[in-house]
Amino acid sequence: MAYTTIDDPSAHFQTLLWTGDDNNDRALTNTGNSDLQPDWVWIKNRSGGTKSHQLVDSSRGVTKYLFSEATTVESTLTNRLDSFDSDGFTTDNHSSVNESSRTYVAWQWKANGGTTSSNSDGDITSTVQANTTAGISIVTYTGNGTDGHTVGTGLTGLWDVAILKNRGQTDYWTVSQTGTNQVM
Repeated sequence: MAYTTIDDPSAHFQTLLWTGDDNNDRALTNTGNSDLQPDWVWIKNRSGGTKSHQLVDSSRGVTKYLFSEATTVESTLTNRLDSFDSDGFTTDNHSSVNESSRTYVAWQWKANGGTTSSNSDGDITSTVQANTTAGISIVTYTGNGTDGHTVGTGLTGLWDVAILKNRGQTDYWTVSQTGTNQVM
């Protein structure tokens, strides 16, 4: 992907730090120049020792979690994030997101406001929500069990990094660098 100038990066990515207060329905608001309703949120308990890195996105829904350090399948959890909000998100009081006196970080990316579309640029049709300005895309697809196929991302040009996880199996994560055109 060709690099472009982004006048306000906070419209596409923000980091939020907070200290837990053990309350349900806690609305956390971003502090960047622009409002950012996140489509992909990566949360880490900074003071909780071995607490997991939690990844949730608006394509799969606020209750579907992956854990970046684990080989587990996708989990359905209803006690962590309640919603993606117009400028942040709302948590429950689970120890992984809002335990009293614990510190947390959330890295948040804007893709396409939760709006997905079908993409047939590759051999396998995918569902994508892409932010072509910032060069980020959330892609879901069903594989066919064979190697050597391509999947459309909704982006144009070259991409720098792809993070892949089989949500239904206990496979490890795969990170690929530099792909060609709009497929991975």
